Amino acid sequence: MEELHYRPDRKPLVSPGGTDCQVRDMTATVSADVTLAALQAQLAAHDQWLPIDGDATQVLGTLVSCDSTGPLRLGYGAWRDLLLGVQFTNGRGELITAGGRTVKNVAGYDLTKFMVGQRGVFGKLLTITTRTYRKPAGAMLARYAPDARIVSRLIPTSLRPHWAVLTAEALFCGYLADEPGLAFYRTAVSQSEPAESLQRSLEDDVRDRARLWNFDAEHVFRASVPPASLNDLAPKLSGTAWSADAAFGVLVGAIESEPQADAIRRAVLDAGGTFKRFRGPFGPAVELSTTPAERQIIERLKHAFDPDRTLNPLPWQTA
Repeated sequence: MEELHYRPDRKPLVSPGGTDCQVRDMTATVSADVTLAALQAQLAAHDQWLPIDGDATQVLGTLVSCDSTGPLRLGYGAWRDLLLGVQFTNGRGELITAGGRTVKNVAGYDLTKFMVGQRGVFGKLLTITTRTYRKPAGAMLARYAPDARIVSRLIPTSLRPHWAVLTAEALFCGYLADEPGLAFYRTAVSQSEPAESLQRSLEDDVRDRARLWNFDAEHVFRASVPPASLNDLAPKLSGTAWSADAAFGVLVGAIESEPQADAIRRAVLDAGGTFKRFRGPFGPAVELSTTPAERQIIERLKHAFDPDRTLNPLPWQTA
């Protein structure tokens, strides 16, 4: 009788809290319970970093599952561009491995992309494998008049910024580079006639970008509009604290009252955009990470790939 051989149980590539930095390959495999700050500290020891915006105190599994990104994706991409592989447990508790540790990995379905922004519906992330980048030597910041059209003019040139944030007062464009790159930007940025430009450290750039993009308020909103409509939308947000990713048309800001929230929503919808409100007690529950329509799409994809239709709990919807 032929002897049956069973495949041994798979195990996570790294243990909880663990990190495996493949320095020469410029990739890192990290446990999903490691915070962004902890990963950045370990990568810094190898003169590398992960170019992603997000709450540095939050764990990577949450940042990926909620697709938490920010203005830096103009220069480096978002989670869908950075991730090479993931490991997760499905609704039956099975360990699933998707992708790998190499940049060129295209066999089969790209399940790695499905795990970005899935809010725990497809599975619970255990490990992620991401590409890393050489840590920039410093940064340049250019301040222009509050005109989103400036970004459109800069993108096709050698002055394409790595991030661009529009506020009611100014347009800020950031550049990250090594020493030769910074020398180029010092000369080239001045020729674009900014109101102000300065060189600073990478740490100052990270802190300033976080200040522009995060609002420490009890009630906040996130909206998305066509980037070309930002200039027309800005005057309608008068009296509201807000910032916008000038390249992608994503807005974040603070809400102080129910009438203000309604006014912002109407302005965003009139501009052909979408509006979400978080943490606010004004009316029905708004703590949800997804709209009902988005939730329905995620569940339909889950059902298509999982005949058991076992949905995972959504720990990040009440976090």
